[in-house]
Amino acid sequence: MSARTFVEHPVGEAGEGPYAVAVTRDGALWFTLVHGGRVGRRGPDGSLAYLSLGEGSQPSLLAAATDSTVWVTDTTGNRLVHLGVERGGVVLVGAVAVPTPGAQPFGVVSLDDGTAWFTELGADALGRIDILGRVEEFPVGRDGAVVSMIAASGDSLWFTMNGGNAVGHVRGGDAAIAFTELPRIPSGPVGIAVAENGAVWVAEILADTLGRIARNGTLTEFPLPAGAKPHAVAADPRGGVWVSLWGTGQLAHTTDDGELSFFDLPTAESEPHGLVVGDDGAVWTALESGALAALLPEPSPESVGIRA
Repeated sequence: MSARTFVEHPVGEAGEGPYAVAVTRDGALWFTLVHGGRVGRRGPDGSLAYLSLGEGSQPSLLAAATDSTVWVTDTTGNRLVHLGVERGGVVLVGAVAVPTPGAQPFGVVSLDDGTAWFTELGADALGRIDILGRVEEFPVGRDGAVVSMIAASGDSLWFTMNGGNAVGHVRGGDAAIAFTELPRIPSGPVGIAVAENGAVWVAEILADTLGRIARNGTLTEFPLPAGAKPHAVAADPRGGVWVSLWGTGQLAHTTDDGELSFFDLPTAESEPHGLVVGDDGAVWTALESGALAALLPEPSPESVGIRA
């Protein structure tokens, strides 16, 4: 693979910990400052705006909801907030409380029908917010599952069970949950994404492994270097997926058959977590050390003046 360039963009205050990232169709990049209780937005022009969720809040993961708004899980606040932009600033559109005390909402995904689904770390359950803002909860049926991150394809939902060494699948919102058991114990699955071809990829952070679940349900695992600690996974529109390697300070790309390429982040011990691919092909990751990093797209031959 050709060399690609990283550009880092410092955000927030020291120790606030950028954790998750998402892009909206208006070209903005949203991010959570998990230790700072704030959510930030980087506009298409590079401008930054922030909104505090209040003392004791913990904005964790987020997902694009509309062309210009996002859903954010406030894990310690036991709620989800809907944020948007007004006159360049981040504003609160609405907030939805989770009915179960101590549910600890964490992962979130927005579906095309206007609903949002989220995971509950502390209640071993999934939650659903309908278009009227009503919440319904669905226990996954396994104690200690620690339901973590979630992804969607159409109306199918996929989620990781960090404490249960398994991946859950719901084919349609009211269907029964099916499970894919992960053979490495402990595997500690966290990040999950559905690739363009429908394969589901999962980061097994405790096993230094990437798992791939084919459309027919077959599980294939691809070992990573020792200590890689894969965290987030993002689908690559050109094929395969990207994964952040928290333990080694890298991003990795894998093709559908497991061919891996590695990209070293420029700052040592930057602790990459959240991951998203922008419409322009740039791969953004949240560095808990205090910045957002963009792996820029490969330049085309025309853009660098190469002639055949």
